[in-house]
Amino acid sequence: MFRLSNDRLPSRKPSGGWKRLRTRTFFQRLFGRRAVASGRQMRVLHSEPETRRDDLSWIFPPRTLVDPAPWDRFWHDQLTHGVAGFVHIFCDDGSLVDVMRANGLRTVLCVGNGISQEPRALAWAGFDVTALDLSPFAKEVASGSAPPDEFLARLVGERSAGLNGHVEFVVGDLCDAACCPGPYDVVIERTTLQLYPDEERPTAMKAVARRLASPGIFFSHCHDGGWKPPAPPKHATQSWFVAEGWDFWRGDAPLTGRVAWLFTTTG
Repeated sequence: MFRLSNDRLPSRKPSGGWKRLRTRTFFQRLFGRRAVASGRQMRVLHSEPETRRDDLSWIFPPRTLVDPAPWDRFWHDQLTHGVAGFVHIFCDDGSLVDVMRANGLRTVLCVGNGISQEPRALAWAGFDVTALDLSPFAKEVASGSAPPDEFLARLVGERSAGLNGHVEFVVGDLCDAACCPGPYDVVIERTTLQLYPDEERPTAMKAVARRLASPGIFFSHCHDGGWKPPAPPKHATQSWFVAEGWDFWRGDAPLTGRVAWLFTTTG
């Protein structure tokens, strides 16, 4: 996990004297000792809104899933409060990489990617990856960062890499069928679809599923923050897959159709 020190972070109203070295250190502390922040990335950080909130509302994701402005603020707050590294805490795609290689799967769509470097790690492992997010600010952070190889290696379970895949970061609404239409061999969503209200989630699920090729893997990660034993953890999207008659990935190969791969975390 990477935590940023607040004494090195840009404020919402940066002064003209903010040093390039400090911004570079900001990215180094997020992604690793050799991370590089581009000039464009620095301009994005320096142009963020002026006001700074001191309450704890910045911890929680915005309720809107169509307006990018609150999400821009959310991701900026995550960075400036030093908790941005949590986006990678449950990311270990080693097993997924193994299955993709065994079944000849090549293309990946990461839906609701935020500032995560998972797309870059998968491209580093040899896949062609598109990262889609509603927030222009998150896209600039994700696309303008250059984490070191050892950081990317951890995100893909230390699998062999350096295979020159392609990565593209796109701003758009996942429910817009014209945006990143695919089809993709693998679709990954991490704690994005669970944010939709119950009555709206099926529409979002269908929109994402339409982008998946056959054979293909729909990887859905849900987090049950309120879980307490002995009850089983809840996976927010599981009921939709069941209702739609999807098969679930059981670790079998070869892959012959479209399957759902569910990953649940708690805490």
